[in-house]
Amino acid sequence: MKKIKNHSPLLLLGLLLLGVCMRMPITAIPSVVKEIAATFNVAPTSLGILTTIPLLCFGLLSALVSSTAQRLGNELTLEIAMILMFIGSYLRIINFTWLILGTALVGIAITCINVLLPAIIADKYPDKIGSVTGMYNTAMTLFAAIGAYAITPITHQSSWQTAVTIISAIALITAIVWLPNLKYNERVANTAATQETKGTNMWKNMNAWWLLLFFGGQCFVFYSIVAWLPSIAMDAGLSSNQASLIAGLLQLFSIPFAFLIPVIATRMTNRQPIMLFAGIVSMLGTLMMFFHVGSFAYFCIVALLLGAGTTTTFVLAMTLFGLKTKNATDTRSLSGMVQSVGYLISALGPIVVGNLNAQTHGWFASLVVIMIAALFFTVCGVLAERHQYI
Repeated sequence: MKKIKNHSPLLLLGLLLLGVCMRMPITAIPSVVKEIAATFNVAPTSLGILTTIPLLCFGLLSALVSSTAQRLGNELTLEIAMILMFIGSYLRIINFTWLILGTALVGIAITCINVLLPAIIADKYPDKIGSVTGMYNTAMTLFAAIGAYAITPITHQSSWQTAVTIISAIALITAIVWLPNLKYNERVANTAATQETKGTNMWKNMNAWWLLLFFGGQCFVFYSIVAWLPSIAMDAGLSSNQASLIAGLLQLFSIPFAFLIPVIATRMTNRQPIMLFAGIVSMLGTLMMFFHVGSFAYFCIVALLLGAGTTTTFVLAMTLFGLKTKNATDTRSLSGMVQSVGYLISALGPIVVGNLNAQTHGWFASLVVIMIAALFFTVCGVLAERHQYI
């Protein structure tokens, strides 16, 4: 039984706000790429890097975040991260150079949140891992959708700079709300060198590797779908407005799963049935895209299946970081290891799928790759669940 530690009364609110900041600063930007490009006199296609930069940060820096937090403490590291997010987000409105640098700072900040939230939840709420993880995942998914929708009307009424300033203000508010948690910050370096503080070497643990491959495979599928679902829908016969709505429904359909899956997972000692459910519905959604059916209702079903599958796998992975470890140090190490390589794998998804489409002038080969990736993460997920703990 993990010991429940003291924490700030604002911890839960802070966790929810961190969830809000996990995707919104990134997912809102693609909706106004043309306006940003016009402001800075660059080609809209050159701004695809705004999505790639955060993914590279997630992959390259996750392990570094884990070791940094071990020295500074989880709470202090997250406070620094939110300050970086506020600064980086606001810098994006100045010019093209600062847009790129600011996006990198935002990516670094989100990397800290990705890695450390599961560790803090496991440390402070060991008896509520499922429900608290579900709440912050719901906040993350809901505000990712809200950000993507709201930035366009705000831009039309004012400017995209105004919309980005609002997003920056949310990061600042989160940093302020998080301040009371610094009172409970713990540095591993200042504690006794027990087995708990030394932790497990995840890089030498095969079960951790199965979880890494599961996470990488599901991220590969998720980011491929997010990047190309609207294009696939339009090639099947949907209008651009309908395809955009399908992309939004993909996020909205994800919300119930974002909350329920962590709660259900904590009540099970073996989550192989959840792994199988996620893999099967992801493959069914992908299979439906092989058929050129120009029906909005048809693609609503596709969005439902893909939203259910990809969200289930992501939130399950984030929950398992806490459930499959016995202390916060191992949770942080596992989270950092899995996300470091996992996100590097995910960065390949949109590139591979897009290049296959360009070379074959169709989506068949691209969809075959997504189907194989879905089968791959399902198998790895089932293997990762052979043992209760890492």
